[in-house]
Amino acid sequence: MEWNIVFIINWALFILLINWKELKINIWSGIAAASMQLFIDSQFISLRLYEIHNPVIDILGSSLFFVTGPVFVIGILFAQYHPVKKWAVILYVPIISALFSIEEYFLLKRGVLEYINWRQIDSIGVNVAAIGLMSWFCINVLGKKRGVEK
Repeated sequence: MEWNIVFIINWALFILLINWKELKINIWSGIAAASMQLFIDSQFISLRLYEIHNPVIDILGSSLFFVTGPVFVIGILFAQYHPVKKWAVILYVPIISALFSIEEYFLLKRGVLEYINWRQIDSIGVNVAAIGLMSWFCINVLGKKRGVEK
């Protein structure tokens, strides 16, 4: 049920916040985010660092509703709202990382995510690294250049 709820909430945000004109570029950020999340989670789940319970639809040990909800949707919105100024990027990465970490904390408390050989601080580190990589992707691949306003 929790996976369905995060999916619905994120798609509602998507519909409210999406810039349809930029979707053909920003969708690549969603695809990159989902690919990275699936790779990381499938590896960490196979190492029994953590476990996903009741994924509804399993995809490489993760929940399809998580991959296509928060990860894919926020990946697209992340690119759409990615700042161009260096100081803003420096703030953007930890703020988005914190939001993902808070969501993970709630999933952990609801029992659909279980840490086995893992800790919250480990997730925060992975989230910051992943969001940092997504920022690099937005700047260098999608062309969200620093200092270049559209």
